[in-house]
Amino acid sequence: MKKSTRRVAFSASLVLAATGVVGISLPVAHAATVNLTMVAADYPGDGKTQQAQWDGLSKAFTAANPGITMTVNVVSWDVIDDKVKTLIATGKTPDIVNKGDYSAPAAAGLLYKASEMVSASTLADIVPTFLNNSMYNGTAYAVPDLASARALFYNKDILKKAGVTKLPTTYDELITVLSKIKAKNPGVYGYAVPMGPEEAQAEFSIWAGGNGGRMYDYTAKKWTINSAANIGAMTFLKKLNDLKYIEPNPAKCDRTACAQTLFAAGKAAFINGSVFLPAWLKANGGAGINLGSGSFVHGPGQEAVTLGVQDYFTAYKANGHQAEIQKFMDFLYQPANYADFLTAAGGFIPATKSAGAVAAKDPALAPFIALLPKAIFYPGDIATFPAVKGALQQSVGLAVTGNPAKVLGDIQKKALAAK
Repeated sequence: MKKSTRRVAFSASLVLAATGVVGISLPVAHAATVNLTMVAADYPGDGKTQQAQWDGLSKAFTAANPGITMTVNVVSWDVIDDKVKTLIATGKTPDIVNKGDYSAPAAAGLLYKASEMVSASTLADIVPTFLNNSMYNGTAYAVPDLASARALFYNKDILKKAGVTKLPTTYDELITVLSKIKAKNPGVYGYAVPMGPEEAQAEFSIWAGGNGGRMYDYTAKKWTINSAANIGAMTFLKKLNDLKYIEPNPAKCDRTACAQTLFAAGKAAFINGSVFLPAWLKANGGAGINLGSGSFVHGPGQEAVTLGVQDYFTAYKANGHQAEIQKFMDFLYQPANYADFLTAAGGFIPATKSAGAVAAKDPALAPFIALLPKAIFYPGDIATFPAVKGALQQSVGLAVTGNPAKVLGDIQKKALAAK
């Protein structure tokens, strides 16, 4: 290419000299710089760690790809949905978004397909379970960035004092264990059950899933919030509440400020927790907790499940930067760059097979990776899921203190009416 360019320039000089035209240079064409923009969720929640990581990655990407720049705006989880909606509404659609859902913009035809976001080799490295959970109408419109799973954490010292030597696996066994804990540990709640607005949909999914229930029936293509299995799970939780085996006012108990705080203070024996719980405990007064983990309990005739949660990268078509987006995404998923992203995010389960093989050797991640084969996921590929999730967050906790069938029936009506 360089030799050919020199020949063209030399020939042009001869033409100019022959025609007597001197002192005039031919215009040189420069490709316009493409400026990519991205809105990303702040996983650590400190407003700094990931912004620094993204800024460094963006600088390295531009150095490796002259003519393309990347600007990443890291925003908190509580505002990212509204932030993206506002940008789209005002004609400032970002090229890439990193957050927890994708189905609504996919349904609206706003997104590139996953196969257009990354190269075939990058796509082939994505864990199939995660990629299958990134589809809308059978086509992947998102690329998973990372995942997490939940486990049943427990305070070993509380169980030991209660004479519990074996983790409960069924509803009946849990009742027996919680009765022993209440009898031997005054002032301690057997189970911290966060059904407040922060993440009630997660707690609901775990208990319902363990009773064979799901939010959505893909065969019938309809929401099933008030299915018999789901009502049964909430009825069991109501029983725990009536027996005072869980904390008061579960509908107002959020995951962090309430449930995890109780557990950190040694005031709860069991809790649903993510891979980040141990570190959170150490930083919030629970460093002395003798911590154990295992599988969740399940209803009669059912199997234990865990909740798998994954987030996504989506790419918007509005600015027409498909080729540049793919270059950036492939750059991001290069092993060293992807490792930096996961580290800055806080240590999630990786979404690629290559990184997953390495993560499986990490003692902190291995138990969660082992639970993934039994993971159930949110129906994030259903366009109305964001609305249904909001309804669950606001009111499903009332099923634990009130009438489970009525509460779930009301949420079902909202799910069917969602658009």
